[in-house]
Amino acid sequence: MENKRNIWLDADPGIDDAVAFAMAFANRDRLNICGLSSVAGNQTSERVTGNALKLTVFLGAEDVPVVQGAVLPLLREIVPAGDIHGKSGLGYCELPSVEKKPAAENGILFLRDTILGLPEGEKMTLVPTGPLTNIALLLKTFPEVRERIDEIVLMGGSGAGGNVTATAEFNIWADPEAAQIVFGAGLPIVMCGLDVTQQCILTREQILGLYQSDKTVQHAYGEMLRFYLDSPSYKGSDGAAIHDAVTVLYLLHPRLFAGKRMHVEVDCSEGLNRGMTVCDMRRSQLQKPGDVLVLNQVDLPAFQKIVLDTLASYDAVSE
Repeated sequence: MENKRNIWLDADPGIDDAVAFAMAFANRDRLNICGLSSVAGNQTSERVTGNALKLTVFLGAEDVPVVQGAVLPLLREIVPAGDIHGKSGLGYCELPSVEKKPAAENGILFLRDTILGLPEGEKMTLVPTGPLTNIALLLKTFPEVRERIDEIVLMGGSGAGGNVTATAEFNIWADPEAAQIVFGAGLPIVMCGLDVTQQCILTREQILGLYQSDKTVQHAYGEMLRFYLDSPSYKGSDGAAIHDAVTVLYLLHPRLFAGKRMHVEVDCSEGLNRGMTVCDMRRSQLQKPGDVLVLNQVDLPAFQKIVLDTLASYDAVSE
């Protein structure tokens, strides 16, 4: 796997997770995708695991192992985001049934074995785009993996304002205790939070263009994304944010993005600030060892072009 970056996807697909998968699977010449674990979040564990299995097959990545991870947050009850992602989790899109099954019964153990099974000298980049339950369980249960983790590039959090509440982003709010474990682990972290992801939109015209396409993959993603436009968060808006795709595009095209390093804590209290990522932006506190790189800028035209061109590339191969 020379010159390839070892990555593990951890997700709750989820429309924007599905876009992130498409970005990753189209770049397997640069990314060694070691596996994919599901986590309850956007929908129940059963539904998101089924979506992960279907998406790997649909996108020609049937060989990527899929495992089921946590079915519940560490301490909280699950609150699926069906109003944003639909009953199935993939909006209006109905993917074909598949025979593919999870690669193992215990997803966290499978992830641990995969990390420790890497060739000597190689490390894993973890790419979580859902609640951080699986990553927290991994770090707490198998601390021996820490030295084999290169970095964690996650979608979650916000330096200023939330989406599920006034102060919290959904993935962190869904399992704040898990998020605090991950942010407090002392590992290199890139936070692709709302500060940058809310800038990373596809316009209504771009989404409808995908939906109106007669090409299989582009139309399917148009069906997914069109659900966003009808959801309470985006109805009447000019477009929709493709949050989770930012993680993979950062790995592939880091120069598209900019950010600042800062210390991040997670509010695990009950009430108004549950799940808030408290980003210490004071000048005196910046650039300390172990701080998180919080992305906050993007080259939007380049982001949009890469997403649309990548989706089109699947249909070009099938023609």
